Amino acid sequence: FAYVNRRHLPGLKQPIWGWMGRKDAFEMAAGYEPAPGIRSFLSGTPAIFGMLAMRGTLDLIEETGMAAIRRKSLNLTAYAVQLYEAWLEPLGVELASPRDPELRGSHITLDHPAFRNVTAALWERDVIPDFRAPHGIRIGLSPLSTSFAELFRGMAAIRDLLHP
Repeated sequence: FAYVNRRHLPGLKQPIWGWMGRKDAFEMAAGYEPAPGIRSFLSGTPAIFGMLAMRGTLDLIEETGMAAIRRKSLNLTAYAVQLYEAWLEPLGVELASPRDPELRGSHITLDHPAFRNVTAALWERDVIPDFRAPHGIRIGLSPLSTSFAELFRGMAAIRDLLHP
C-alpha cells in the first residue's frame, strides 16, 4: 500500500514491474506499458483477504480526507514536542526529530541513555514505542487511531520511568 500525492506521480517510475501495474493487465500482451497514475505501482497479485481488512481504514481515509489527517498529525507531533519540552527535556532527553513540523512525518524520536530499559518498562505498561539503537525511542502517532489522551499517557509514562 502506498500513498503518493498526485503532483508527484508524473516524475515517478515503478522499478518493479508486475502484471497488475500494466495498462492492459488482463490482455497478457507482450511488452510492458505501465498503467496510468498510481496503478502503475501495483506489482503483483494482491492478497484479497489482506485487502479486505484494509477496507474500513481506506473508507475512513476517504471520509476524513488527507488534509484533516495531516492536520491531526501536525497537532499530535506538536503536542508531543510540547510535552517533551515540559517534562523530558529537563530530564536530559534529547529531541532527535526536526523541530520544524514540515520536516517530519507523524512521529518523533527521543534520545536518552536509559531508553533501552525504559522501552521494556513501557511495554509492560501497554505503551508501545519503537526502540531505535543506540538509545532512541520512536513514538509513532497515527492520526486516525491515536488520541491526544493516549499521547499524554505515553509521555507521562516515559517521564515517570525516568524520574520516579
